[in-house]
Amino acid sequence: MESINYNLSETEFSKGRKILLWIFTGFFFIGGVGVLLASPVFKMHEIKPALSLAPFGISLLVGIISTFATIKKKDSYFIIDDDKIEFQYGLVKPKKYLYLWSDIKELEMPHKEKKVKLILKDGSSCVINLTWIEKKKAHLIRKHLFNTARYKDMEVKKVMNLSHQARK
Repeated sequence: MESINYNLSETEFSKGRKILLWIFTGFFFIGGVGVLLASPVFKMHEIKPALSLAPFGISLLVGIISTFATIKKKDSYFIIDDDKIEFQYGLVKPKKYLYLWSDIKELEMPHKEKKVKLILKDGSSCVINLTWIEKKKAHLIRKHLFNTARYKDMEVKKVMNLSHQARK
């Protein structure tokens, strides 16, 4: 079988988009400060300081998105070849996983879920959760896992849904 390497890293924000996000964060923060200071400084007593919560909340939300877009993240990938299944993905702290085909006894693939359960020869199992990956890439990964397992004469069970067993 051929080796497949899927790049799961989302496209990076361009520099202009990052700057725009930080500008929006600053504008909403300054707007919150303006609403907060309208009553005591500018003697506009009809404007309540509690109204500043909305611009501060929006600036906090956009600031979190801006920070997430600006920070360099580790690359996420999924590699399937003749010897192993190797992948690294995650939103905050991506973890690297490696499973050898020689250690896998069978696969369970649910019909409508984006998951694959690997049952290992030592009796343990793990669930590869592909729900956070793009639909097309998740479909191609599941398809390639299925074809590779069939090529290696492994049992592939198709089930309605997976039992809710945690990753070991």
